[in-house]
Amino acid sequence: MISNASAWPEDAFYQSKHPYPFPDWERLADQVERSQAPESRHAAWCDLAFLWMEKVRDVLPSGYSLHESANFILLSRADRTKASELLLHLEKTNGKIKAALGPLLPGKLQGKCPAILFSEENQFYDYVSMFFEEEEGSFGGMSGVYLNRGYGHFAMPSPDLARYAAVFAHELCHAYLSHLPLPLWLNEAITAGVEDAVEGSAPYHLNREIIARHRAYWSPESIADFWEGHSFCYPDEGQELSYHLARFILQALYRGGETPKEVMDAFFLEANYIDAGEAAAREILGISLGDCVSAILGEGSYEPRS
Repeated sequence: MISNASAWPEDAFYQSKHPYPFPDWERLADQVERSQAPESRHAAWCDLAFLWMEKVRDVLPSGYSLHESANFILLSRADRTKASELLLHLEKTNGKIKAALGPLLPGKLQGKCPAILFSEENQFYDYVSMFFEEEEGSFGGMSGVYLNRGYGHFAMPSPDLARYAAVFAHELCHAYLSHLPLPLWLNEAITAGVEDAVEGSAPYHLNREIIARHRAYWSPESIADFWEGHSFCYPDEGQELSYHLARFILQALYRGGETPKEVMDAFFLEANYIDAGEAAAREILGISLGDCVSAILGEGSYEPRS
């Protein structure tokens, strides 16, 4: 694609002191709505995304180039052959995730999704830093991220996509679920299941050891932080246990496969973070989420706070 740069205001792509372009997407969206017929808006957003990536490329060291497929724009130092392989992988993963999510997908998406594969980690951290508030601290240890501020896109700290295939699948699933008001535990549980189905990288295990760890860690008081999502950011083992507990609860709701898929989908579409999905579980599945937690922790009052 050759972007139609003259169609869009140049100053709309720079609204910060950061060297990378940080577009005013609200302004650009308003122009798309005013100037483009509905049937032309997808093409307009594709053009905007490509132009944006051209401007990002111009800030990077030499050697970066742009390639695209039906749904993605790839910015990397890969040659044409390697870029085609990378884009094919992205498209295959995208297709598998869409098939897995089915009715949970958002409406028709407009524009292509950029994916930036940096050749140097310092370039990656420099780029993603402008998407986070300064008080959030350093970004060490990030293995790739979906940046949903403005126009959603991926950034990876290495050109070796194979190293981050699971990260890409995980983040892409989160991106597709972002339109739903899901509680964090359910969002993470669905995403882990899809990631495992697509990449085989997130197997679920349940044994006596993990059950004992859960029982030693959680209490009717501390479980509130799980339902509210806080424990997923804990620096101790609570983070690991939160992710595992989320998957345990989802497995319990499936009842070993006895709960029909269409019923589970209805629950997913109705669940709300405000009550951690409790009302939807009671109404659609006829069960309290607290009962699911009791199945692993034993007797106690573990339901989400109203």
